[in-house]
This record gives sequence, C-alpha cells and structure tokens, in this order.
Amino acid sequence: MSIQKKKNYVRYTTFGFLLGMVILAGFIFRSVYSARSYAQLINYLGLVRGGTQRLVKLELNGQPDDDLIAYLDSILDDLEHEDGQYGLLHLDDEEYRQCLDALQELWMDLKAGISSYRKDKSTENALLEYSEVYFEMSNQAVFAAEAYSNKQMLYILRVTAGLLLCIVVFWLLFFVMNIRRILHLEYTNRDLNDKAGRDILTQAYTAERFKVIAQKLLDEGAGKRYALFYMDFEDFNYINDVFGYEWGDRILKKYASLLTEDMKEEETFCRVNADNFIALRSYDTKENVLHRQLEVDRKIMEYIQDSRDKYSLPVRCGICCLEDVGEQLTIEGLIDRANYARKWAKAGEGDKYRFYDEGIRSQLRAEKLIEHSMEKALSNHEFKVYYQPKVSLETNKIVCAEALVRWQKPDGSIIPPDQFIPVFEKNHSIPLLDRYVFEEVCAWLRQLLDNGKTVLPVSVNVSCLQFYNSDFVQAYTEIRDRYQIPDGLLEIEFTETILFDNWDVMKNIVEKLKAAGFSCSVDDFGKGYSSLNTVKNLDIDVLKLDALFFQNITTREKDRLLVEGIIRVVRQFDIITVAEGIESMEQVEILRSLHCDMVQGYVFYKPMPQDVYERLLQCVF
Repeated sequence: MSIQKKKNYVRYTTFGFLLGMVILAGFIFRSVYSARSYAQLINYLGLVRGGTQRLVKLELNGQPDDDLIAYLDSILDDLEHEDGQYGLLHLDDEEYRQCLDALQELWMDLKAGISSYRKDKSTENALLEYSEVYFEMSNQAVFAAEAYSNKQMLYILRVTAGLLLCIVVFWLLFFVMNIRRILHLEYTNRDLNDKAGRDILTQAYTAERFKVIAQKLLDEGAGKRYALFYMDFEDFNYINDVFGYEWGDRILKKYASLLTEDMKEEETFCRVNADNFIALRSYDTKENVLHRQLEVDRKIMEYIQDSRDKYSLPVRCGICCLEDVGEQLTIEGLIDRANYARKWAKAGEGDKYRFYDEGIRSQLRAEKLIEHSMEKALSNHEFKVYYQPKVSLETNKIVCAEALVRWQKPDGSIIPPDQFIPVFEKNHSIPLLDRYVFEEVCAWLRQLLDNGKTVLPVSVNVSCLQFYNSDFVQAYTEIRDRYQIPDGLLEIEFTETILFDNWDVMKNIVEKLKAAGFSCSVDDFGKGYSSLNTVKNLDIDVLKLDALFFQNITTREKDRLLVEGIIRVVRQFDIITVAEGIESMEQVEILRSLHCDMVQGYVFYKPMPQDVYERLLQCVF
C-alpha cells in the first residue's frame, strides 16, 4: 500500500467513525426527546381524565369552576392542534386520533351537561353518566398514546441498537484489518531483518547476527554444554584461482547447506567471510560433537572429489568448549579462542582439528601480554630495525637489503617477529608498526647520506591493512620527503596474499607508489596461489620467490624446471627475481645457472642489527 493510499485509508476511516458517532448521538438524543414528549403527552391526557372528574365533583358539590373548564379546553385544543400552548406531541396513530376525536365530542357533551345541571339540578344523573363515559374515553386515549409511545420507543431502540451494532461491527472489522496489517508488517520486518542478517551467497547468518543469536542461546542454555567451532578450507584461494570463483561459490553454498542439515534446534552457525564458518553446537561428549563435524566435512570432501577428479580440499577447524575455558566468556571470547585453536591447526602438520587447551591458553596469555605492552614499546623505541642483505648472483655483492623488525625488551631479550607481528595484525595495530619501521629506515638513510657513507636501497614490508588506508601512499611520501630520501632508495614490499583481497585496490595503490618514486616488490610468491598472469598485470619491480620453491631444487628436476620457467617469464616483463630462504651454495649455483638476479638467506647473511649492517657496508664498499 502506497503512502497516499494509507493516508486516504486513515482519513476515510476517521470520517466514518465520526459520522457514525454523530448519527448514534442523534438517535440517542431523539430517543431521549421522544421519551420526554411521549411522557408529557400521556401526562396531559391524564390531567384531562382527572380534571373532568374533579370538575364534575365540584359541580355536584355546588362549587362550579369555570377556570378549570377553560384549562381543560386549552389542553384539549393543544391535543387537537399543532403549535399549541403546551407544545404537546401530535401522534400519527389512527386509534389515538379516533379516541381523541371521540373525546372532543364527549367534552362538548359534558360541558353541555354541566350547563344543563346549573339550570336544572335534576339532570345530576345525566351529568354523572357523561362523566363516566368521558372518563372511559380518556382512559382509552391514554392507553392508545401509551401503546403508540411504546411502539415508537421500541422502534427507536431497535434503530439505535442496530446503528450501535453497525459501529461495533465496523470497528471490529477495522480492528481485525489493522491487526492483520500490523502482523503483516511485523512478519515483513522479521523477514527483512532475517534477510539483512544472512549472507547473500550461502544464506547462512552473518557474523553479527550469529553473535546475537548465539549469545542468547548461551544465556538461555544454562547447564548445557556448548562448543564453538571455527572452520575454514585449506588453500581455498587455489580453488578460486584454478577452477574459478563460480566453483568456489558452489562449494561454499554446499557447505552451508550441509551445516544447516546438521544443526539442532538449540544450535546455529554463520559464514564469517570468504571460506570461514563458525558454528555453536551443543553436545554430550566431545567425541560425539567432533564426530558430527567430521561427518559434515567428509560429505563436503566427497562432493568436491566427485566433482573435480578426486581433488582434495581439507577443512581446518578450531574448537573451544565452554568447559575448557575456565572463565566467564561472551560469544566474542569463545570465537577468539576457537579461531586461535584453528590457527594452531593450520600451522601444524598433524591433526586438522584442534581443541582449545592449556597449551593454547598459555600462548594466548603470552599474546595478551604482548598486546598490552605494544603501545608502550612503540613509544619507548623498543622495536629495532634489522637488515638482511640481498646478494647479486652476477657480482656476488650486496646490492640492497630488507628491513626487518625485532622487539628488544628492556632486559635485552629479543621477541621474534612471529610472536608479536600476528598480535599486531589481529588488533589492527600493524600499520603503526609498519610506519614506525619505515620512519626508522628513512632516518637511518638520511644519517648515512649526511655522513657521506655508503647507501644501498632498502625494502620495507607493509601489511595488507595499509592498502585499505586512503592516505597510505601520501603518508609514506611525506615521511620520505621529510627526510629527503632520493628516489630509488626505498622499495615497498607486500605479500602475494594481498593480491587476492582486492585486485582493483591493489593495482591503484601500486600505481600511486610508482608515481611517487617508490619501487614495488611482491614477497612470498608461491606461498599462496598467485598466477603469473596476475603478476604480469601489476606494475611491480621485484618478485621474491618463496623458500618452498628451493627446498628440493637440488634433487628434484621438476622443482628446478618450475623455478626456471618462472624466472624466464618474469624477466620478459623486466621484473627482478629474488630467491629467499637460500641456505646452501648448491642452491646458489643452481639459481645462478637459471639466471636468478638475487638471493637472500643464511647462506650469505642473516638478519643483523643496524649498526652491524652499517659496518658491513663500510667494509665491503
């Protein structure tokens, strides 16, 4: 219904109600007025009846009363004619009119009888006879008026009751229609809210809606045993890259369908993002609830294998049981711990399903300590920049270095980056650390330039979160310009996983970085499933091949041919290749034969503190 129709509906309904009330009020007023008028008429007929009896009695007692005769004349005249002195009602009733006409004639006879009696007292009996007949006719007139009055009042009552009934029925219908409309709106709102809270692709709940529903289940399910499952597919990006996004979407929809079929009434699940799902399950035993999840995952594996030539796509899962937490947690806390267990499952080579336990709890406490002290550590400059040189395979000389970060506590102990960087990423503080390292590098380069010392290019890592910061390039450019660092000395390094997140954003950022005078490098290529076609369409300067390419390069011909093919292709795009994680001279020689440009790894140099790297440069150059 349109807004205008709704307004008209309300307007006409209100008008109908007011009109009904006016009509009802009119009938009620008429009923009251009619009752009063009928009562007045009957009362005056009674006066005529009683008055004639008194008149005759007075005459017989020798007390003639001409005023009474005149009074009765006026009443009878008013009964006969409209607009009389007393405003008496004129009834449209045949019986009543006949009685009234007869009464008028008898009144004339009675007055003649009184006149004769005054002349001749012997006519007393005739006068009494006139009186009795007049009295009887007066009674009949009264009865006729009463009968007519009752009939009319009954009619008015019926009409009033009918009108009232119509109004009641009208408002009942109006009430029912409005109730239906309200229920329909409520249903529509519930439906819209439900749709708003569901993932468009899989129709599973969104994360935000899941949290509300799951928290309610936890609050209402006191005494029940619940477990929070956090699932994702291992290397799902490979599916999208190799088989296409359509097939990837089919897998996700199928997985959501399987989870829906497995959910009990007191359970729920959602799709968090990409290939990540969360489920809140009730259970009797851990073995039973794990078996249910394994069964769902077995079915999705069968679906994938039957559809794609036995291709396997394992599920990794973290599980947090309420009974294993030992503290009062909201659904947010359970999700965090299940997610943490999932990351442990993904990082390990063994079991793909990991329960949150004491070992994970201890690690989580360590992370919390890191999280609580990181802000103070940044302000106290506890983060130290280390440098790992990159060596040219053509000259065997250092040509540049990668800036790395280490956390040196006040007591001198070092926290490795794999312990604190994930924490920074999790709480979205990593851009602060990235910018801190970048500015430290700029300040150091400026110092070398001012002192006339050897200066080589430095690559600086940035997290994916930086690429969603609209002022990222501008901020980095301002820092570089503040320290007056020449073009060609700074390289921005990002991992290949960023390529999957948002290609358009990535391409735009790279173009801005190149325009600002920065070099661009893709790190960890091959760790995910980036294609060379993706690299080809991105204006990068350096491609760093992940260490996994070189683990068996000295013994496996296929690995060597793969690396050779990648190097040959990217050289055609004028992209420099860097092999990272190199630990043996045998690997170095093979890479040199394949025309790789640079190597980085322990075979030549480990990451070293800034002052050590500075001394190394002065010795080498």
